[in-house]
Amino acid sequence: MKPGVYGAAAQMDCVTGEVMENARHICRMLTEMKAQEPKLALAVFPEMALYGYEALEEIPERTDAARISEAMDLIGENCRRLELAAVVGTPWFTESGVENSLCLAERDGRWRHVCSKCHLIRQERNVFRPGTAYTVCSTSAGVLGFLICWDCAFPEAARACAQAGAELLAVSAAWEKCYERQWELAACGRSLDNDIPVIASNRVGRSGSAELAGRSLIGDSMGNIFCQASGQQEGWVTAELSRLCCTEIRRDFGSQPLQRLEEQGMGRRRIGMKEGSI
Repeated sequence: MKPGVYGAAAQMDCVTGEVMENARHICRMLTEMKAQEPKLALAVFPEMALYGYEALEEIPERTDAARISEAMDLIGENCRRLELAAVVGTPWFTESGVENSLCLAERDGRWRHVCSKCHLIRQERNVFRPGTAYTVCSTSAGVLGFLICWDCAFPEAARACAQAGAELLAVSAAWEKCYERQWELAACGRSLDNDIPVIASNRVGRSGSAELAGRSLIGDSMGNIFCQASGQQEGWVTAELSRLCCTEIRRDFGSQPLQRLEEQGMGRRRIGMKEGSI
């Protein structure tokens, strides 16, 4: 990844079923992130950010493919204006049913569906059709591999992305607070497994009786948390992506003095962090 290119992990709350309102909220956050970090090239948003994570069985009544397309057009136009890319969680309508998916809006304003969640948890199985493949695609911020929430708990998911040439993992989640330790282990573990940095966005707020953890993070390719959003408030963290690659440290692991590791950034959790809130 080129020096001077920044990525952001954003955490937000959603209004259930209000796709356009959530899209406008994403656009406001993108505008504020870009104002804070002019070199920002990529922002990752939470799982189902366009719809929310409640009343999933009501998705076909509350929204449709045309509304999702309208919302993504709005986000895409904002990305074009700001010259950055955004990964956004959304329901996705297919002939076989609804999928829990991610869309990528590129810096030229165009957008596309890039993946659907493969590993559905219990409450999703009667609502969503599972995805069938892990996706990698080339973007203006580098070659991204995409994982949705529980997918990142499975080593083979990130390994498939790595073998397909991913330079950076984009993880979009709605992970509960009671499992926040597993959230960090899953996101950082997949980085260490594959020598790939991660931008992991997690939702805040409540989903029915569940409290979402937030704690969105950016991790380096040695499994260290480079920077992490504090608490469960809406906001974001940013980092220069080229500083997250630790290939040389990994290759010489165990043979470098601690001072040299610290000089290269390993283990220093908040180097280069910029944190914002709304």
